[in-house]
Amino acid sequence: MRISNSLISNCVKALSQSMDNRTMTMLARRLMPGYDLHARTGIQSSVAIPNQNAARQIMRDIIQHHMFLEFALLLIEFSDQGKGIAGRKISIPYLRQILNGVYQMGYIYDKSNQIFVENPAERKTRNWGTLKNNVEYTIAFLRIDIVGNTKIVRKHDAKQLDEVYLTMRDLLINSTEKRNGRVWSWDGDGGLAAFCFGNMNESAVLSGMEIMHDLFLYNHTQCPLEDGLNVRIAVHSGPFEYTSNNEELQNSDTVKRVAELEHKHTGKNCLTISQPVKMMLETLTSKQFLEIKSSNQRAYFEYKVRLGCDE
Repeated sequence: MRISNSLISNCVKALSQSMDNRTMTMLARRLMPGYDLHARTGIQSSVAIPNQNAARQIMRDIIQHHMFLEFALLLIEFSDQGKGIAGRKISIPYLRQILNGVYQMGYIYDKSNQIFVENPAERKTRNWGTLKNNVEYTIAFLRIDIVGNTKIVRKHDAKQLDEVYLTMRDLLINSTEKRNGRVWSWDGDGGLAAFCFGNMNESAVLSGMEIMHDLFLYNHTQCPLEDGLNVRIAVHSGPFEYTSNNEELQNSDTVKRVAELEHKHTGKNCLTISQPVKMMLETLTSKQFLEIKSSNQRAYFEYKVRLGCDE
């Protein structure tokens, strides 16, 4: 992450002009527990450190520890735009310039989650440019699988299937990324998408519904398979300790739950969601789902494309 000299300069001025050494150290310790300003500057503890020198040292250490975005979030929290510190809000100069600098770095502020995420108009990475390994987040997962893949492979030539499966993958990517989700895996006959910001459950469910609608049209207008392309889609959300390792990803309890929901409790050309997901949906979306019986006594809810004459 490249941080411009002008942005660093504004951060130093913001700290030195709004906080004393004690408050700056409190901020630094929120990011780097046990932070010792005197030890870092090499100045004896009995000697006062000028505010500007203290601010420069803290900024050097924050950048060295790759915690600049977390620092910017703390400035918002400490300021009169946030909760303040120890019950006191601080008027922080240059905050607008600092936030503009973060925006120019390719990040936007997600106010509902109080976090910076990469601007999807500029780049799209697996972790939204902000999730950290071994840190737990709440994630909404969408799992999609093509029904009867083995049978389809036996009946059709590879070139034809490659085109069909590429269409399926594109449907998943398009519906996911327009809602700031990310496709984390694609296995050729199925995949996993993740949503982490805003109303993640609503975004995941709307993506699934859109795939169902687009696939319905594709099957009736373009699909070369005589039986069409049939899928199962499931959405479940829960805690997830972020990892970029695909093997570790599959061992997550929440990922296992969404895989089980898709495999065991979802019918052909249906979208099934769990109770935690349904509770977070907008009323109009929630009404589209009907409760279904399950073998494990959990409440699940189903959506499928219905024509006007369907009950």
